Formats: sequence, C-alpha cells, structure tokens
Amino acid sequence: MADIIQEPPRGSIGDMRAFQQTGLETLRRYVRGELPALPIGRLFGLQPTEAGPGKVAFRMPVTRWLEDGAGVYWGGVSALVADAALGCAIWTTLPAGKSVATSELSLSFVRPMSRRTTSIVARAESVHSGSQVGLSTAQILDPDGRLLAFGSTRCLIADVPVDPNRQYPAPDTGPADPPDPYLRHAPEADCYWSREQLERETPLRLQQGTLASGFAFPCWRLTGYRPTLVEPGRVTGVMPTSAWFSNGGPSVYGGLLAWAAEFTMGASVYSMLGAGDGFATLDMHMRFIRPALVNSGNLKLTASVSHAGKRLRVASCNIDNAEGKRVAMATLSALVVEGGVRELLRGRDPDELFAALRQE
Repeated sequence: MADIIQEPPRGSIGDMRAFQQTGLETLRRYVRGELPALPIGRLFGLQPTEAGPGKVAFRMPVTRWLEDGAGVYWGGVSALVADAALGCAIWTTLPAGKSVATSELSLSFVRPMSRRTTSIVARAESVHSGSQVGLSTAQILDPDGRLLAFGSTRCLIADVPVDPNRQYPAPDTGPADPPDPYLRHAPEADCYWSREQLERETPLRLQQGTLASGFAFPCWRLTGYRPTLVEPGRVTGVMPTSAWFSNGGPSVYGGLLAWAAEFTMGASVYSMLGAGDGFATLDMHMRFIRPALVNSGNLKLTASVSHAGKRLRVASCNIDNAEGKRVAMATLSALVVEGGVRELLRGRDPDELFAALRQE
C-alpha cells in the first residue's frame, strides 16, 4: 500500500481571501464552510467548530490512522488539534492583513487516549495579543469533556500584503475522489505487533524488526514518516514536506512537526524499556526556529534520551530540513510504566492505569 501523502494533495493553499477580513470574521467563514478547507484539515479531519473574540474550538476525529504498532495513540496526537486552536485564538483578535506563526508550543498530558476516544476538541483562549507577539492557552478534551492535555503557545504576528478590495480567485483545491484520507479505512494487515511480541520481546527488538521488515504503522502510512535508525536511547527518522501538510500557507503545519517530534522522542524512550513495559508522556515543549517549506525535501528528526532514571525519562529532538538547517527543537519527559503493556493487554483501562501511577 502506498502512503497517503503520495496522492495529489487537496485543500486550499494561498487563499488571499482569508486575509481580507479580520481574523475573527475569516475564522467564522471557515466554521460556516464559506471558505474551502485546508490540506492539513482534509488529511486529518481537523476543523474549526466555534469562533468568538479571543476564543475558538477545533475538533478532530481520532481515527485508526493515528495508531502505532500496538494500536496506541501517542501524546503528540493532541498537538495536531492544539496548535491550530492556539494560533487561531490569537488570530481572532487581529485586524485584516495579519497572520500568526507558532514560535513555541508546550503541552502537559493528563490522561491517555484509547479507541474509545472517538474525537478530541481543543478549546483555546487568547491571553495576550500585541503588535508582534501573541500568547494563548488551550484545553484538549475528549467527547465526555474530560481533560486530556493542557497547552500554551507563543506566536509571532506578521503582516500579509493583501488588497482588501481585490476580487481574488478561489484556489484550486484538488481532486474530490476518493474520500478524504481520515474518512477511509486504515490498513491493518502488515502493521500491528502481536500480543506475544509485545509481552515477550524487548521494545528495541520490536522497533529494529519493524525497521528491517519495511512494515509501516497506520500513522506512518498516513504521513510518510519512517524511522531510519533505532539504537538504545537514540532514534532517527524522516518525514516528507508534502503539500498535504500545509495549513493554508507555504509551510508545514507546526502541530504536525510536534506530532513527529513527540513520536520520535517517545520511540527513543521506548527503545530502552524491558519486555512488556510502557511509558506515558508527561509533557513536551517545542521551539520553532524557521519554517519548513512544503515540497522542500525530507525533514530529518534526531531524538535521544538525555536522562534515564528508574521512573522518569527525559528526551530531546532536533528537526532539520533537507539543507541541514535547524527547523525546530523539542524536549519531552516521560513516566516509565513497568509491565504497563502487559496490563493493557490483559484489559486494564488505560486511564485507570496511568491515573494510579501518577498518584504514587
């Protein structure tokens, strides 16, 4: 099966009509469907559902496309919805002809997702909106309104040269058939580890075996992400800069970079665990240095564990573009869950398991 991002991209890129009105008026047009959805939205099903002065909500389905080899949803999935909401909360406070770009993104995780988490919602609120910098916070919630994660951001505000009176043409949004990727059935046959493998084999052996086999998890099939090296405490990977990853402009969506960084850092933590053990990401922090332009070659992600305590692990990740220039830097802390995978395989509720561990 070919990766989804090898298909022609679809969605709106470079729609100057989005900057002819205030951020609030424009975002409300997206909510009402008066402006075409963006590529990253059509890939993941990410869409705005509410917009008010300084406040927005974004929703995203949690599909099987987002799973790893154990059928688990990693913490970075929250970044996919959080980054859009955090930036747009600031954008609703801005006049016409302004854009926002994420400079920093922080997430603290409260409880895990599971296959019962059919969708997630990010509710964000602007904290400060200046001439060059904006701040906002967000809560990421499950369908029952339970808090999954808390996020905050700092965004840079820039001018967009736009004529408010010009009749800009609607952009080409690409093919309409087949259905958008998030609506399709995710592949299963070649990309899940068996129960016996998860209980008896070390994570390092599982990871290296997957790398050697050429098999791909659902989230890799969706994004084109691939690991290239797995060693104890160190993982490298690559990800394309497909136009599917655009949030309407020329750059890769910051929330996707955060997802990829968390996945790579988490993999480096996992590579040092014992058979049947697991981990839970506690928090992550991203600093964005320069835009990663779409269709500019593969990004390289390099993650390593810098602290390996009995219960707490700390990892970092650098993301470089095809020219070797630094795009972003990230850090992560994680809680080791001895026997955690075995507990989950035996039917223990993930929320109950990790809640009990955090209270110890």
